[in-house]
Amino acid sequence: MACSALMVSCTTQTEEGIEGSPGPSRGGVEPAPASSDVAARGEASPVPEVEKSPAKGQVSHMDIGTLFQLREEERVLLVDVRPAFFYGLAHIPGAISLPLKKFDGQFPGMQAQFDAAVSEGKVIVLYCTDEDCPDGRRTAAQLSELGYTTSVYKGGWKEWKGSGL
Repeated sequence: MACSALMVSCTTQTEEGIEGSPGPSRGGVEPAPASSDVAARGEASPVPEVEKSPAKGQVSHMDIGTLFQLREEERVLLVDVRPAFFYGLAHIPGAISLPLKKFDGQFPGMQAQFDAAVSEGKVIVLYCTDEDCPDGRRTAAQLSELGYTTSVYKGGWKEWKGSGL
């Protein structure tokens, strides 16, 4: 019964509207022009950086072949968003655990790891149980709001395990 309750987060609802392309950037935002540049062109002064919200990152989908290649080339930060219980049972080798339901509490302590991956040109790839699990897409949306570009491996743990990799 405990497993059934845990699976609920990975098997209900879907989310629409995810688009974009994979990439290691944190949003691809160009820096705001310097105040002197703006004044010289006769434009209004830009809003100070502290008042702006971060640019949204892109979210895309990834297939098993692309994920396998990125893993082989060590160019991926692989994130398992399933509940920690399932991560503890089995996960894709090299993946870190960041369950959707614990995102707000755990991400601040992991942010340096995400930033380092971006700096190294790695692709951030999230996965859940399978393509019907919305947790990967939801976590990607949260990371996008923080400015991170991510990909969601739709096949998830089930496809990876079923492929024998």
